[in-house]
Amino acid sequence: MSIAEFPNPSRRGDVNEFERTPPQDLQAEQSVLGGMLLSKDAIADVIEILRANDFYRPAHEMIYDAVIELYGHGEPVDPVTVAAELTKRGEIAKIGGAPYLHTLVSAVPTAANANYYAQIVREQSILRKLIEAGTKVVQLGFSPEGEVDDVVDKAQAEIFAVTERRASEDYVKLNTLLPEALDQIEAISRGTVAEGVMTGFKDLDLLTNGLHPSNMIVVAARPAMGKSTLGLDIARHASI
Repeated sequence: MSIAEFPNPSRRGDVNEFERTPPQDLQAEQSVLGGMLLSKDAIADVIEILRANDFYRPAHEMIYDAVIELYGHGEPVDPVTVAAELTKRGEIAKIGGAPYLHTLVSAVPTAANANYYAQIVREQSILRKLIEAGTKVVQLGFSPEGEVDDVVDKAQAEIFAVTERRASEDYVKLNTLLPEALDQIEAISRGTVAEGVMTGFKDLDLLTNGLHPSNMIVVAARPAMGKSTLGLDIARHASI
């Protein structure tokens, strides 16, 4: 039996695997957006999980962008305001008109489960990206350029990027962050910046300039190392 006689695993019923519909869950996408249109708490949960390009339908990506734009500016988010935002962008017709936004609201079982729906959407998005990466790996195999080791490295990078893509979207260039950080350091050295809540530990306060609002402070150590005592000392000093 020659190699040519082996069955082609990439075809089932003469339908190429690459021609199949990519992984997606439109009901979950609708439920996510419907929950966001009903609850600001749902928006806060979802934005920690999804990005606009995680949606399969372009219309859903547009709606998500509009919701995030309004939410980011502290404006109300509901079918009326989102429709107005999409109209301003010239995208209202592309998403199916304002009635589709009301359809999303009526379709969501409960806004409280928006984060669970978002997880489903995210998982489907990862699978689609994995398929895209697999296609690129196949292309690399059939059209190798350079050393084989370099081709393998590129293939590994494509697969690795599937799980890393979410984190990379949150990266900010260092030259964007440095000016503000330097200004803050200079203000501290001049004594022109307001101090935070002092902990009572001088060396720590010198490094942190005290505890500031919105900061999450984690006291970490192995068991029985004095974490609770340290926390109580800081709380006692802050209360005086």
